[in-house]
Amino acid sequence: MALLEIRDLSIRFGGIVALDGVSIDVEPGQIVGVIGPNGAGKTTVFNCITRVYQPSGGSITFEARDLLHMQPHQIIGAGVARTFQNIELFGSMSVLENLLVGLQSSLQANVVECAFRLPRVFGEERRARLRCEEVLAFLDLGDVRDVPAAGLPFGTKKRVELARALVSSPRLLLLDEPANGLNHEEVQSLITLVRSLRDEFRVTVLLVEHHMGLVMAVSDRVTVLDFGRKIADGTPDEVRKDPAVIEAYLGETVA
Repeated sequence: MALLEIRDLSIRFGGIVALDGVSIDVEPGQIVGVIGPNGAGKTTVFNCITRVYQPSGGSITFEARDLLHMQPHQIIGAGVARTFQNIELFGSMSVLENLLVGLQSSLQANVVECAFRLPRVFGEERRARLRCEEVLAFLDLGDVRDVPAAGLPFGTKKRVELARALVSSPRLLLLDEPANGLNHEEVQSLITLVRSLRDEFRVTVLLVEHHMGLVMAVSDRVTVLDFGRKIADGTPDEVRKDPAVIEAYLGETVA
């Protein structure tokens, strides 16, 4: 059974059809890439999964749980975390503080326990910091743990946002345009990093990306969207040779 099942997902904004009956399966332990030209609906899929948007039709189930009946704040507690195409860090907060924000939904202490600093609060804070330190070390961010996020280089900010998603120990990680704004060397490092995330953290990855080389290098399967419709699905080699994919990207009909 698939970890994530998207069935006949549809959504429109006014007269624009953003998604038209899209179905995607993600098996446990896979890295699945979603590619397509600008406006194909890739990020819209993520926004439906994380309940930013309410689709007009279809279903999304994660570990057999209906995500469309959850509130947005419940999604991370269900085991789904994401990064964003546009970096969404708290600039005035340190790297460590940004990561601790990513753990807030998993803390169990109630208002009274926090107000009176009861023992469970100290235990949760200790475990949260240990988890953050583990992720910081894995992503080579230990040297900037106390640096305000606003002053970091762009590539480092991207890793901090990834770290914030990882600290919640998700079973499904949604990466939205992780190569956006990175140079060639950083993209090559990202290929290795995504594979390491899957193997070291035992996390399944759904990846939305424009960078064809990254997706083809790292993905077990690839889904291709064009104008809100799925036009291809398969292994990287199958998708690379698909006439509909070539036409969508190059504007040429393949005989």
